[in-house]
Amino acid sequence: MKHLIVGTAGHVDHGKTALIRALTGTDTDRLQEEKKRGISIDIGFAALRYDDGLLLGIVDVPGHERFLKNMLAGTGGIDLVMLVVAADEGIMPQTREHFAMLQCLGIRHGIVVLNKIDKVDAEWLLLVEEDVRNWLGGTFLDGAPLCRVSAVTGEGLPELRRTLRETTETVQARDSRAPFRMWIDRAFNLKGQGLVVTGSVLSGTLRTGDAVRISPTEQTGKVRELETHNQATGVVAAGQRASVNLAGINLAEVGRGMFLSSDRIAVASAVWDAAIQWRTRFPSGTRIRFHIGTGEFIGRLSYSPQGPFPALARLHLEEPVAGACGDRGLIRRYSPQDLIGGITLLWPGGANHKRDDRLHRLYEALGRNDLNEVLFELLRLTRQPPTRGEWAAKAGYLNERDVQAAQQQLVGSGRVQQAGQYYVAAEQVLRLEEQMQELLQRFHRDKPTEPGLSREILRQRIGLPVNIADWFLKETERKGLTVLWDEYVAAASHAAAHGQKSAQLRKIFEEVMDPRELIEVTPEWLAEKMQRQNAEIKPFFEALIREGVLVRIAGVHVYRKTIQYIGAVIQQHFAVKPTLSVGEFRDLLNTTRRLAVPLLEYLDAHKYTVRKDDVRLEGPNLTHLSE
Repeated sequence: MKHLIVGTAGHVDHGKTALIRALTGTDTDRLQEEKKRGISIDIGFAALRYDDGLLLGIVDVPGHERFLKNMLAGTGGIDLVMLVVAADEGIMPQTREHFAMLQCLGIRHGIVVLNKIDKVDAEWLLLVEEDVRNWLGGTFLDGAPLCRVSAVTGEGLPELRRTLRETTETVQARDSRAPFRMWIDRAFNLKGQGLVVTGSVLSGTLRTGDAVRISPTEQTGKVRELETHNQATGVVAAGQRASVNLAGINLAEVGRGMFLSSDRIAVASAVWDAAIQWRTRFPSGTRIRFHIGTGEFIGRLSYSPQGPFPALARLHLEEPVAGACGDRGLIRRYSPQDLIGGITLLWPGGANHKRDDRLHRLYEALGRNDLNEVLFELLRLTRQPPTRGEWAAKAGYLNERDVQAAQQQLVGSGRVQQAGQYYVAAEQVLRLEEQMQELLQRFHRDKPTEPGLSREILRQRIGLPVNIADWFLKETERKGLTVLWDEYVAAASHAAAHGQKSAQLRKIFEEVMDPRELIEVTPEWLAEKMQRQNAEIKPFFEALIREGVLVRIAGVHVYRKTIQYIGAVIQQHFAVKPTLSVGEFRDLLNTTRRLAVPLLEYLDAHKYTVRKDDVRLEGPNLTHLSE
């Protein structure tokens, strides 16, 4: 069943509350002060039921200019509007102001109600109707149904009920399959039950027992009981008014302007990149009131009027505001409270994004309702490639199936690549490959004898995200762009040339090294022995260490085959004598005590020998040393 929220708008004392009372039988003025003064101060709620089961939630908003903040709290979740104009007064200042705000909030459906027709004659009524229609020309209410009614006499009310019913057929229902979300317009403790919050359900479905959270405080709790229009229920869905009894959440930390949700999609931030639908421009840095959902937040607005994207701006707020990409609101000057325009949230956190084509294209995609492009631009804006779930969350409170289908289309088209469990724009991968190749070319030109560039240094230099670094480097090797060994990366062309040279050096090394000679191998000694320059031998020496050809023992490097030779020598010794002293070991190898002692400690550590007092015994692993 379709559920919709209808909101009223119009000048003070034009009969909005009386009209709702006549339609529904509910007096939405609940405060004593409202009844005393005869005007609405805060938002009120009622239900309009039809015989076919359709139930419309109606939000009554105050018309007085002093209560615009409350009026805006009531319009945060409406699907269509009843613009009420008193026939005896016509269009008044708050009529214009309310309607301008509705346009800024992106409301696209509604009807016009000429109330108090019992106070005017037919000729005057025609003049007022003509004036109203002319004023609404070119707006979303251009050509909208217009009903003439009297909330006092009841004249025209049946027609108004029918017109509302017919208009609902043109309004798309909110998505009850999307994640649950509801802006809170009231919060109070009910004796014997605890915390109760009320609001209009923007999306999704909520059931008794569900886990929920309050944003931006991130308090968590469970749904104890649910009501919609004073009737107990086990479930509420998008487009309904809801009263939610919560367990585990403290009233002191809940209020109007927060929202209730079932998923951690919203981001709380005091800085938001956004797009403005300007009505009146004010200087960058202007102090503003930001209205979103049911809340009002104070901050400043900054933008570049001379930039290529004048619609893009940044909100600097005095407290964090929880929101999601695509959320609509409006901004007014702090004082006087002139309307600046509508605003669409794009990106949270104040990351140092330039107001470039990514934000602009995201805003345009939101305007076209193009989910594929919205997801693609969000991915382009994301610094660290997200998982599928993280990527979907950035799109806000949307239907999971729709988002997954769009993600699959982007991957299938090749515009997005899957990097293990993460997702990255193909253009970003290409840009990283180009930067990598340029960096490696410069490195190999400046250091031709080096085998390659450190993986970590390369990652930092090109800005390669940590979570896809291994995938990216393996992909470049698979494509034939690079060769990877240990912690080094080399361009494929360099690796081929370097490999040939390395093979030549390895052959010379094997020829000059005598495994029977125990000696400390240094780059300088090796360069002299191989008759090569130090600069050429140094990277080769480091490669020998990485490959285990040279073994570090107590600060010196020894040829591994020499250690294997030593194993064979001491095996022969133990065949005739069960113990081995330091002096005997030194003499067996014809070396110095300075090398003999650390070498014996190395043999002990690997259980090739076992120390007992001042001598060594044969260890359990000695037979493996000479292999």
